[in-house]
Amino acid sequence: MRLLFDLPAGAIGAWTLPRFNIAPGQIVPVVRRGADGAGQELVGMTWGLIPSWSQGPGKGGAGSGRAGQINARSETAAEKPTFRAAYRQRRCLVPSDGFYEWQNIEGGKQPYWIHRIDSAPFVFAGLWETWSGGRTEDLVSFTILTTTAAPALHPIHHRMPVILQANDHAGWLDPSNTPPAELFAPEQAPQMQARPVSHRVNNPRNDDAGCLQPAPKVPVQGRLF
Repeated sequence: MRLLFDLPAGAIGAWTLPRFNIAPGQIVPVVRRGADGAGQELVGMTWGLIPSWSQGPGKGGAGSGRAGQINARSETAAEKPTFRAAYRQRRCLVPSDGFYEWQNIEGGKQPYWIHRIDSAPFVFAGLWETWSGGRTEDLVSFTILTTTAAPALHPIHHRMPVILQANDHAGWLDPSNTPPAELFAPEQAPQMQARPVSHRVNNPRNDDAGCLQPAPKVPVQGRLF
């Protein structure tokens, strides 16, 4: 991870164990701009953004559930009350080896594991916030920006995370920069591959390599949305 980001030695710390099934509401490693405005730092944040003015998780204002807002549409995040302050001042980078998406099929949904063809990690564009709400410790949370899915992923789902190139990391974190629209274009995404995987991933208590076990190939019948 240090090769991807401008992190000090020893910053990885406890984030060395692999994860196979990260669910909303869990704490995961996220990269943000250093507190002094220089460099970058790795921080554990809760997945599901809760704005500072919210009543708290699951109490309105923060989103649709206990975990807050796990995704934000890149097309509207700059204007939406839940996201606009973070969009201007608190952007972050979310590293990941891949992500899951579910395709509607007859009788249910088939999970897919989506990863880069070159096996390099993804870096998703994110936003973060701090919520106090009378707690003894602040709750730092984040959301992942989404965009229209790349054509190859459309048969599975119509949206995907905003994937940043390495030369866009510093600019995304800098609040003095206004992100250009092309940053969110699906054409900017690297080549990806999707394969059906085990339904074990449907249960967040399953966090092991079995979640990536290949499943029988599901016939793709064109765009579903």
